[in-house]
Formats: sequence, C-alpha cells, structure tokens
Amino acid sequence: MRRSLAALIPLVVFASSETVLAVLSATSYSGPIQKGAPSLLSFFWTYAPHLSILSWTVVGATIWLGRSGRGIFARQGFDNDVYKLMIKMRGSGRRLQLLQNLEEPKHRFELTKVTGIDWKEVDRQLRVLENYGLVRVIAQSGTVKMYQITEQGRVLVKLIDDLTNKEKARQTY
Repeated sequence: MRRSLAALIPLVVFASSETVLAVLSATSYSGPIQKGAPSLLSFFWTYAPHLSILSWTVVGATIWLGRSGRGIFARQGFDNDVYKLMIKMRGSGRRLQLLQNLEEPKHRFELTKVTGIDWKEVDRQLRVLENYGLVRVIAQSGTVKMYQITEQGRVLVKLIDDLTNKEKARQTY
C-alpha cells in the first residue's frame, strides 16, 4: 500500500499540474510561445493536453495495478473482506497454515501439534475461518470439535499458493 501510494502522489501532482496547464493553454493560446529553440516550459505548455491525458492514464493504471491482487480474489468469488483476512490482516499466515493442514479432519489439539500454534490461537482462528465459511465442524462430542476445510477454503488455499509461487518465480528472474 505504501509503495503504490508513494508512486501515486507524484503522478497525481504531475497530472494535476498538466491539467491546469492544458486548461490555461486552451484559454489563452495565441500561437507558439517562443520562436527558435523550444524551452522546457514551452514544451510543457504546448503539449499540456496530451501530457495531461497520458498522465491521468498512468494514474489510473497505477491504481488498477495496486488493486490487482483484490481483483484476482474477486474473480474467484471472494469478497474484499476475505482478501483482507487472508492477505492484509495480522494472523493471515496462521490462518493459511491452519487451512493447509485441514485436508484431513482434525480437532484443535491435533492442529496445535501440527502447526506449533498455541491452542487458544488455533481456537480463535478456527472461529474466524468458520465465520467466513472456509472451515466447518464435521463432528462434535462435548467440547471437542472436528474441523475440515470447505470447498471454498480449498479454492482459497490454491489461489494463495499460486500467487505465492508466481511471486517466487518473479523474484528469481
């Protein structure tokens, strides 16, 4: 988020200034500013409308690329809350680790042993994942519940694994 915002601010400033120059040049244009060798100012004055359109296009592309991760999630049927839950929020790595270990039904203690996460944290994260429909209780005896990943949870794990593998492959090149 910070990187895209850091790139976006100068682009918006440039696009805004070019738009102002384009409006000023359209209202007060009386031919070339200077004959002979063009100065940098006359270049920006003359080409302000074109640079304005181009720079706003770049701003739009930067915003779109900054949200492309969310777009991938949306195309798979996940809303913005699931994107935030599994990518942006604290504990997302633990939630992913739990989902990856729930192919076979397990209870909280088994998940604690397999993942190394404290049982209270496992319990808390399982409730969150259950609220989002990513895991379900398939059996219960007293206070012991057996959890299993849902089909939606499988799709999400595969999506995150694919994105992680693409990012690793991109970093190696």
